[in-house]
Amino acid sequence: MKYSFLVCMALLSYSLYAQNLMINNATIIDVHTGELVEKQQLLIENGVITKISKKALKNKNKYQVIDVNGKYLMPGMIDTHIHFFQTGSLYTRPDAIDLTSVVSYEEELAFAEELVNDSFKRYLRLGITTVMDVGGPFSNFKVRDTIAAENTSPNVYVTGPLFSPYQPEALAKTADVPIAKITSIEDATALFNKMLPYKPDFIKIWYIASPEIPAEKTYPIVKHIAQLAHDNSLKLAVHATQLNTAILAVKAGADILVHSVDDKEVTEEFAQLLKENNVTYVPTLIVSKNYFTSFTGTPSNHAQDLNFANPKTYRSLTDVQRYTKETMPAVLKRFQGNTDGFLKYYDANTVLMNKNLKFLQEQGVNIATGTDAGNIGTMHASSYLQEIEAMEKGGLTSLQLLKAATINAARGFGLENILGSIKEGKVADIIILDENPITDIQNLTTIESVIKDGAILKVSDIIKETPEQIVQRQVNAYNARDIDAFIATYADDVEFFNFPNEPGSKGKEALRNQFNAMFKRVPNLYCEIKKRIVIGNKVIDREHVRFGDQYSDVVAIYEIENGKISKVTFLE
Repeated sequence: MKYSFLVCMALLSYSLYAQNLMINNATIIDVHTGELVEKQQLLIENGVITKISKKALKNKNKYQVIDVNGKYLMPGMIDTHIHFFQTGSLYTRPDAIDLTSVVSYEEELAFAEELVNDSFKRYLRLGITTVMDVGGPFSNFKVRDTIAAENTSPNVYVTGPLFSPYQPEALAKTADVPIAKITSIEDATALFNKMLPYKPDFIKIWYIASPEIPAEKTYPIVKHIAQLAHDNSLKLAVHATQLNTAILAVKAGADILVHSVDDKEVTEEFAQLLKENNVTYVPTLIVSKNYFTSFTGTPSNHAQDLNFANPKTYRSLTDVQRYTKETMPAVLKRFQGNTDGFLKYYDANTVLMNKNLKFLQEQGVNIATGTDAGNIGTMHASSYLQEIEAMEKGGLTSLQLLKAATINAARGFGLENILGSIKEGKVADIIILDENPITDIQNLTTIESVIKDGAILKVSDIIKETPEQIVQRQVNAYNARDIDAFIATYADDVEFFNFPNEPGSKGKEALRNQFNAMFKRVPNLYCEIKKRIVIGNKVIDREHVRFGDQYSDVVAIYEIENGKISKVTFLE
């Protein structure tokens, strides 16, 4: 059976950390049909679902038992398109915007490696139990084979460098390149043979076409890579955003198109081509516009980002606001003067991608959810619901969205026998929700627990942020002027003092009243951290704050207890 080796190896890896569990009174969401299967009992052994029954099961081996009466179970979600070598920050793609004078690429790559385990926790917290890293340096294999193996993590599938006719100069300066320039069949064979001992889970081509490099010219190389992949039972993912390039990619042997076609309306012939070749279409709707909002320092400040993105990464998206016209780097200035023009372009682009998505869905093409997380402005984990919301605006129903996030995604990568639905014999990656996402897709935010390989992870326990992260999350919410996200970082009985110990306000309600009015009154509110010192549970910030045309400087000493800011002392 094709891909059987991959499936067997995946099941073997799960057994290393798998656990045993019995679940009673479950309402299972059948992602194939949308039906609710009530009053089910599940037996999970060695991380695999071994029994599902309406009848009571005997707990012969005294496994842990949980009762989920009144809650909903669905399979863990899958992000089919991420990049761990990218952090999502303003500085992560110097080929798109060169800010290496502010943060060097070496610093950014070191931060990317540091961020991986943090991202694992954020993916699990949001119910994403499997991720596909569709291209990066050879260090990607370390993420899968070492970091994921040694930590609680989603299932991590990876490949190595992207095969591409074009290599951005800014990304070619490192010894371990994420994108390899391939200009001949010999080049392709050499890179493939170098990658094969690392056991890639699939292969990826960055099929870039331009007047200088037409898609037809590199087609023989693409077809050769597809043949190499399929000869080794590997699926081929292809970045092809132009209709002509996408058609050629599929004819060459692509199994997965990891982006929308965004230059023309797709046709019935194209849809038929995808279906005949069992090609999965991943729309990645939000990533392009996120570049622009990051370059202008105007991120959407979605609740998922404010509450669950890595705070340091998300902070970078507002770094643009600290500059004046005189100090702003030239590479950023060009995005400041033509905001309306850029927005019109992205709005038109979104309309076209949505139209193509809805058409392909109606034609029966396999649609899967992927974010392209790691690119500038698209945060690891917290971007996932935003992508789902964008797909919903494109015309997909709640059931279609759930299928795209689960079984369709698993099918696209040849993993439908072990992932993507709650069935006997499949891996026990399960989300427990308080509300039904079939009735409202926003109910994906009501996750109570995540079961990974049979182990129960309470959402309140998955992410344990450092004092510095908690304070930075508070600053991010302040700059977003989001009162709910801001208040969420504080303890109910938080106390404020003026140095050394002059009492100020007390409690979250007083805080809400004070800041809610200010957030509404001052549209350009912005706090820049000039200096930060962290000592144990105390974070000392020197803050430079803009209120309209006024600026003020203050030192704030934050004290953190039990994951919340419990005390703040100000020094004017």
